[in-house]
Amino acid sequence: MILAAVAANSESLAFHAYHALIRPALRDAACGPLRRARHNGRTCSGTDRGRLCDDCEENVDDHLLAKFTMVRKALDGDIPRTSTGTVVREVQVIVDWLTAPEAATTSLHEASRLIRQRPSSAEPAGVRAARAQLVHHPLQNLEARVRRAEAVAMGASARPERDLIQSAWAEPLRADPTAFALLLDAVTRLRWGGCDPYAISPDLLTRLNLDPAAAHQKLRGALAALLELRPDFYRANVILHMEQGQYCQDLVTVVSPESLFTQAETRAEARRDLAHLLAHDPRSNGHGIYRTLLGHISSPTPPGAADLVSWTAYELLIPDDAAYDLIGRLVHLTVAADSDWVADRCNT
Repeated sequence: MILAAVAANSESLAFHAYHALIRPALRDAACGPLRRARHNGRTCSGTDRGRLCDDCEENVDDHLLAKFTMVRKALDGDIPRTSTGTVVREVQVIVDWLTAPEAATTSLHEASRLIRQRPSSAEPAGVRAARAQLVHHPLQNLEARVRRAEAVAMGASARPERDLIQSAWAEPLRADPTAFALLLDAVTRLRWGGCDPYAISPDLLTRLNLDPAAAHQKLRGALAALLELRPDFYRANVILHMEQGQYCQDLVTVVSPESLFTQAETRAEARRDLAHLLAHDPRSNGHGIYRTLLGHISSPTPPGAADLVSWTAYELLIPDDAAYDLIGRLVHLTVAADSDWVADRCNT
């Protein structure tokens, strides 16, 4: 397909060509902000290999369609203008590039490859303008917009910092400017992917003339006051962000930050114990005994207790009561570590 196809009279042909020209670079550029905003920095993957999740794919396609509409209007002479009424120069460059005689012999695939690459002084002006206007410009503030939309969908405030600064209900929180500054900083960091409200930056500590211990004490008091004033705000804008940026929709009770950290420490300790156990697993008939036992315990349909005790006693050559005690301890560790995590380790 040729570059000139983007300017074809047929809308469907033009969109197909535009999709091939711009979407690869647009997807590349959007991956980072979307991964940070929606997946806490983890890899985003969909049902098919090479695809993003449906929500992220939708974000990319929305931006693609919006700019395609703009390009088609520009090709018809309706070129966007700046606030002063001047034609946006880069859009005019794109129009000239797509309608130049050379576009009829330029490979669409090659043009797409150039847009996807890093800028260079030797590239055509049309490539540079397309990269700027059709890839990077529509993604401005993408991370902030997606974070806000995700938070609102989960019941959080669109702008929690604004609510804290302006709302009448938050006036008691603003009585102590230092504590309020710490609270505002913590809520903002949590919104932007942080999971530890007490990870106060040295710059802020210096600005407030506080040592870490004093700052933590003030922040703890501010969080407690926020919880008392507005439990719903606290839950939506503090608790839901704390477990490594993952929302906990099934969280019914409001717990303190300290409780969440205690739970995380318990989970981490249980996982360390189980990992050590699996690393020193005695084998029977070619299979790890502890791995098999933990696989049974973490299974959605575990065997009966009597069968499990007798099997464990036989495999480990221990009395039934010792096997019973061992299974009880492993059940406790499995619950603390998360049964899905244990099942994954046993199936690898």
